[in-house]
Amino acid sequence: MNQKITFATLLVAFSVFFICFTNASPIELSPRYIYIYYIAEFSKVFSGSVDFHESQSNVVTATVKFHAYPVSNFEIKIPYLKKQLISRGYIIPGVSQFEYEIKGRTLKDFIGKKVKAIRSDKVLEIEPIVPIEPY
Repeated sequence: MNQKITFATLLVAFSVFFICFTNASPIELSPRYIYIYYIAEFSKVFSGSVDFHESQSNVVTATVKFHAYPVSNFEIKIPYLKKQLISRGYIIPGVSQFEYEIKGRTLKDFIGKKVKAIRSDKVLEIEPIVPIEPY
């Protein structure tokens, strides 16, 4: 009788150990990453967007994409960066994109900020940065 109780105790202890310390564990041992993106979409003067995502802790990557409209002598003002000259010629729609890293910031720092599209020191369009659904 005592031997059956000992066997049952060992079996339960092994099962608990197996469940708690393997990949089948319901306990979260490693962090899962949910990619959250913010976007500023331009549509009045040209078609394009600036996508923001946090690639590392405290490093936000801003990707500028153009979908249509040839852009020359065009600048874009992204929060926490100086004005960036995008092109002195023509941009191929759907192909041309530019990436900028903003260090020391998180996505939360961009809530409520605005991205400006500028040509010849004239602001063509101002768009807010808004969050979009996580993937």
